[in-house]
Amino acid sequence: MVSRYALNEIAAEFERVCYVSNNLSSCDCAMKVTHGLSCACELSRYTTGNILLDSIHMFWRRLSFSDQGLCEAEVTIKEEIETICKRFEELDVFGKVTFKSKLREFAYPDQNSMCPPPSNVNTKGAPKKPMHRSQRSTKRDLSYWEYVDTFHSVQSSNSSVKHSASSFPDSPKPPKPTRIIPMLDQFESFIQGFIDDIVDVKVDGKCGYQSIAGLLGMGEDSWSLVRHELMKELGKWSDDYIKLFGGT
Repeated sequence: MVSRYALNEIAAEFERVCYVSNNLSSCDCAMKVTHGLSCACELSRYTTGNILLDSIHMFWRRLSFSDQGLCEAEVTIKEEIETICKRFEELDVFGKVTFKSKLREFAYPDQNSMCPPPSNVNTKGAPKKPMHRSQRSTKRDLSYWEYVDTFHSVQSSNSSVKHSASSFPDSPKPPKPTRIIPMLDQFESFIQGFIDDIVDVKVDGKCGYQSIAGLLGMGEDSWSLVRHELMKELGKWSDDYIKLFGGT
């Protein structure tokens, strides 16, 4: 009836009972608040009996999130058929003939006029045929003088590049400035090379919204917009979230 992950968390919390039993105030009840599972001080009352199933949050007792009722529901098209009949009666004679021919394609797929091609047809790309360059190309061939002009322009550009490079042969390349990222040492060494920036938001109870707003480029002062969008999300899909977490 309970997820194995939740059972392992309860077993790990049960090992703290012997330390908390003498001083119940030392239990911070973090497991109860964060996971909805019995904490050490609550487990101390179940040392001689079974743990009540109601003390486990509904999230850990719901082993499957799929709605089993959808598989057993009866699917009908009565409403669609009534709408089709009503729209059919509103059409004129020519519209009824066209409407009926479309319905017959669904009702009798073997009796329609469409038939498969006699051979497989490749519909991807244009047909490939051997063609000479003069037949497939639309670009004009360069004249002799155009070739000469191009050759001289390339030579002059190369000579100017070599002259500018040789003017300062010993000039060292300017070193790239290294940017110091604060609090980078608090992360593991293997991931530090992938971190571009670290922003430390204010710890004022709205840091979660402020970090998301800053990540989206909206500025930390726009945290109320993020909270508003979250409330809209929860309100729009409230039924799905209630089913997911087992309550409001």
